[in-house]
Amino acid sequence: MGVNDGTVIGSELVLDHGSPIDRWNLTLVSDGYTEEELPNFRLHALEFITLLLATPPFAGPSAAINVYRLDVASAQSGADDPAPCGTGATADTFFDATFCGNGVDRRLLFVDDTLTLNTVYAELPWSHVILVIVNSTIHGGTRRGVITSSLHPKGLATGLHELGHALGLADEYDFYSTCAESGRDFHPAVEPAAANVTINTSPLKWGHLVDPSTPIPTSTSSDCSVCEGPGLSPTLPGTVGAYTGGDHYHCGVFRPEYECKMRQFGEPFCAVCQERIDAVLFPFYP
Repeated sequence: MGVNDGTVIGSELVLDHGSPIDRWNLTLVSDGYTEEELPNFRLHALEFITLLLATPPFAGPSAAINVYRLDVASAQSGADDPAPCGTGATADTFFDATFCGNGVDRRLLFVDDTLTLNTVYAELPWSHVILVIVNSTIHGGTRRGVITSSLHPKGLATGLHELGHALGLADEYDFYSTCAESGRDFHPAVEPAAANVTINTSPLKWGHLVDPSTPIPTSTSSDCSVCEGPGLSPTLPGTVGAYTGGDHYHCGVFRPEYECKMRQFGEPFCAVCQERIDAVLFPFYP
């Protein structure tokens, strides 16, 4: 599997806001699309761009962003879905897309990062972030050297969540693969580098966004041995505070809002995440 299983067709500037030297450049790449299916990839790329520009804060600083599309045809459709996570099906694709990337979690959708980076940089060397859209309806995506997203109904939202990682944001959910795993009770006593999780409430690194009337911490856990799970927020939506749980741990770590796209893919980005995204894109404004 790999370069013998497809062909690089070519690239196109899809969202043009100026010279790539001056803009933040996102490149969308296909995997698991045969050459006959590439028109579908072009539509899926436009769907992602539409969602991106409709999602705050990207709608505001959109003039800072260029989006390129790199059409890569694969010998076969889809992606590997190895057992025991999945069906055991295989597909010969250019970037070797595979679910169950860690052998445990089917949602972890990996590609050959080195091949992807080399292929994209050979064609579009100014790319800041690369998102590989994989032609499969299985739910999956991840971010390592590059971002991946599938065509599952939640797939494009997954791509936005993974894009958040590329912009310096951490997961805000309190498990890694599943709630059944052990060793996730308390966060290590090391401050995370990401802007949207912290082990410290005084000072709180997003304290400038917190109303003085909001209690800190804003929520706590009665049992640090279990995941919090879905529930009702103790505050009104959009209230910035310090909510227990995040960065793959149940306790000893806090997130800015009860819900956020970095916790639930269908939610908006919280205020802290939006501030971080704005800070990354600001140098690329016209």
